[in-house]
Amino acid sequence: VYGTPDRPIEVLEEVRTGDVVLVPHGYHGPSVAAPGYHMYYLNVMAGPGAERAWKIVDDPEHAWLRGTWPDQPVDPRLPLHETGA
Repeated sequence: VYGTPDRPIEVLEEVRTGDVVLVPHGYHGPSVAAPGYHMYYLNVMAGPGAERAWKIVDDPEHAWLRGTWPDQPVDPRLPLHETGA
């Protein structure tokens, strides 16, 4: 997790099965797993506020990466991936 000059934060955590990490604000990722291991990343929205809205934005320094995705093949290991019918 890393922040901005206006709202700094820096967190580096090693997590294992059953662990939970709170990300109060900032950009987070990438997440990696060791070769030969699967990784599942679950985001949960919580808190006392009446409004529940994902306010997701790309870090402007890395936003260009999203434009490379359409040219990438889907990883066949993804359990939610469906091939064309």
